[in-house]
Amino acid sequence: MNKTSSIGSAAITLTIFGLIGKATGFFREVLFANYFGLSREYEYYLVASVFPIILNSIALYIYQNYFIPAYSKRENLGTEYAVIFSRKTFLNSVFIAIVSCLLLILLRNPILKIYLGDKLISYKTELLFIVFSCTVPLSIISGFLIAYLQTQFNFKSPAMAALSLNIFTIVFLIIFKETNIIYIALSYLLGTIVQMMILLRVSHVLHLFRIKYTIDQVNNKIFHSSILWIVLIEVVGQFYILSDRYFLSIVDEGGIAAINYASTIFLLPISIITLSFSTAILPKFSQLATEHSYSELKEKLCTAMINLSLMFIPVSLIFIFWGREIVMIFFERGNFSASSTELTYEVLFYLSISLLFYSLYSILNKLFYVFDIVRTLFIITLIGIAVKVSLNFILVEPFKQNGLAIATTVSYFVFFILSVIIIQFQNKVIQLDKISKKLIIYLINGLISYLMLSALFIAISSGSFFFDIIKIILFFLIYFINNQLLNDKYQLALHNEILKVLSIKIFKKET
Repeated sequence: MNKTSSIGSAAITLTIFGLIGKATGFFREVLFANYFGLSREYEYYLVASVFPIILNSIALYIYQNYFIPAYSKRENLGTEYAVIFSRKTFLNSVFIAIVSCLLLILLRNPILKIYLGDKLISYKTELLFIVFSCTVPLSIISGFLIAYLQTQFNFKSPAMAALSLNIFTIVFLIIFKETNIIYIALSYLLGTIVQMMILLRVSHVLHLFRIKYTIDQVNNKIFHSSILWIVLIEVVGQFYILSDRYFLSIVDEGGIAAINYASTIFLLPISIITLSFSTAILPKFSQLATEHSYSELKEKLCTAMINLSLMFIPVSLIFIFWGREIVMIFFERGNFSASSTELTYEVLFYLSISLLFYSLYSILNKLFYVFDIVRTLFIITLIGIAVKVSLNFILVEPFKQNGLAIATTVSYFVFFILSVIIIQFQNKVIQLDKISKKLIIYLINGLISYLMLSALFIAISSGSFFFDIIKIILFFLIYFINNQLLNDKYQLALHNEILKVLSIKIFKKET
């Protein structure tokens, strides 16, 4: 994909590959549910692996949010500046990877005690922690390589490389099943090794060291203050998972596993659709901001937010009205019982209330990096996390795992509202009237579509797997047909972009 490609086309391409990746990832979670259900052993696996996996996520987002805007600024000065900056950042990632791995292994017991306590630490949890810690350095290097490829508008290769993480886990799950959960951790480690090797090959990053440039090093210094704030934002932002796992002994047995399964469903459309949009817009938004093309940036932001509203309102309503059926379809088999479904659905219900606003915040979040106001984003993150942690302590006793989900939903609303206020106050790039009107229209359409479907099936009652799928598909069809009847230009434009991307892919395959 070249640099003149539209954000819509890039987002759709990412969504297509994201669907493939998330399908395998979701199948992995289905196997976990089948073999382990809401068992205590699986919860130990979740709490032992959480800290290293958090660091893996931090690495990915740090490089994406720091390197891409900084690279655009370097590239604007000249190719040689971008090359030297890329080389330095890559070497830094290798150094950080080695140091982090050593620290995690040496300090494993103190780290585990912080969020597990002495009682839950065992040989198995310690071994799980060591295995997952070995994935951290590989993920740090991969995080840089993914960001570097995205600056070249190559979104396809990182998406394809990420498949290795799920494929190896699925294979090991099928082979070893409930034999030993350590093997599942080893499969994740093997997947991260393969992912990094693929990214190294397709990025050709080592070729950068063959290019010789002599530039004043003072003019090419790295934005240390900026990356410091980004690191703090990502570190603090990961307290969500840690703060939930801390209450393992207070929630119902299986409560933490239920949160994990519900979050998997909740984050599925986020990771496929929103992540595709935010990944596609960051390089373009950074480019427009560097060129001071604010009117174009404003229009593209408006289109992105309306498109997300168009897609996420029906998804949110499905999770709210048919969440129980969704959990049943995906997970209820093997060791995942009907009671497990009920426990997971209750958590999903409360999370789903904030789904649209969390997806919109994920787009607004990128503007803080584009406009270089990361300190402000850090303050917003601190406020949101403070709300989350405070509500955890207040709500977990009366509502157990549902209290943790309610706390998450409230904090997502806080993130969204504060981001809108600050970005609009400082930069005035959000077309609030236009976005709000479309959001209300889509919401009314969604509720009308639900009522129409309910009236259609009022005399039909069936709990079969296929019947539930048909209802959900029909809801989507009614919703989008209603939009078509309203001549919604955003749905039409998105439809045309999808057809264009698909026709290009078919043409390439034929030729």
